[in-house]
Amino acid sequence: MSFQSKQGIVPQLRKSIGVRVQGLFTLVLPAFALVLTACSTVQLQASKPLAPNTLEQARAYVAERERQLEFLEYELNEQSRACYNKFFVSSCLDDVRLQGAQIRRAHLEVQGKAEDMIRLDEYANRRARTPN
Repeated sequence: MSFQSKQGIVPQLRKSIGVRVQGLFTLVLPAFALVLTACSTVQLQASKPLAPNTLEQARAYVAERERQLEFLEYELNEQSRACYNKFFVSSCLDDVRLQGAQIRRAHLEVQGKAEDMIRLDEYANRRARTPN
C-alpha cells in the first residue's frame, strides 16, 4: 500500500495546493506580462516632420532642421541610457535605434523636398529677372 493511496489529508492537500497555484498563476502572469511589456516599449518624443506645402514652410523647416536633429540626438542618447535600467536591454536599444533611423530618414526626405522647393523658387526668380 502506497502513501498516496491511503485516505487522509494527502488528497486534500493536493487539491488545496493545486487551487493556490492556479490562483497564483492567474494573478501573477498578467502582471508579469505587463511588466515585461513596459520594460520593452520605448516611444520617442521627437516626431517625424511633415512635408512642406508652401515656400514659407520649406524655409522654416530648413532654418529649424538643425535644432530638431540636435533634439533627436539628445533624446536618442537619453532613451539609450534609460534602456540599461530595463529587463530587455538589447530589445529596447534596437527599438530606440530603429525609431531614430525612421525619424532621420523622414528628415532627409523632407529636407530634400524643402530644398527643391527653395531651389525652384530661386530659379523662377532668376528667370523672371533676366531678359530674353
